[in-house]
Amino acid sequence: MKKYLIYIFILIVAGLIFSGCVKDLTGTVYDGPSFAEIDATSLNSAATGQTFPILTRIPRAGIPIATTADSTLRRWNGTVKIRVNLVGHQESKDLTVGYKIFNSPIATISYGATLTATQAPPTGQTPSQPAATLSVLNAVPGVHYNALSGICTIPANSSFGYIDVVILNAGSTAGQARFIGIQLDSTGTLKPNPNYTRLAITIDQR
Repeated sequence: MKKYLIYIFILIVAGLIFSGCVKDLTGTVYDGPSFAEIDATSLNSAATGQTFPILTRIPRAGIPIATTADSTLRRWNGTVKIRVNLVGHQESKDLTVGYKIFNSPIATISYGATLTATQAPPTGQTPSQPAATLSVLNAVPGVHYNALSGICTIPANSSFGYIDVVILNAGSTAGQARFIGIQLDSTGTLKPNPNYTRLAITIDQR
């Protein structure tokens, strides 16, 4: 009988020990308020001396910029899509994220080497441009890009919206890049994540 009680005691103790070691496999479910963030800002490092990335290459949704794979941002790129992420639950109605344009805090930007054959722009353009440090000026809406609405829509039952930046070809300007800074604000139905509200792109004008 005594031996039987010892076995029971050992089983109880072992059960208590191992139950405390079992991992919670259900995961943690975010249940706070929904907010928005710029996808490329969350994926890429801030530029030197800044708190946000300044991209010289076309951002790809969900993937960090890779200088060997991403096409250079140039004046003939057409539409560049900047993804805005919903962090939180999808909703059965459209959500909106407000944004505004901000000016360049930098004077120069370094551009990489020549485009490869697979990165070449449309027929009739000249893809070959050497690596260089270019002077930076602010892009002018209607000249270097189509004016932006200031509102990004995340459609119902979706987790993503896009800010479509339509880049215009204003002609070649030697040694120059144009800057477009985008900052999420609180004018939409979604508030921005303060850590990932800003992104900038520079457009090679050569």
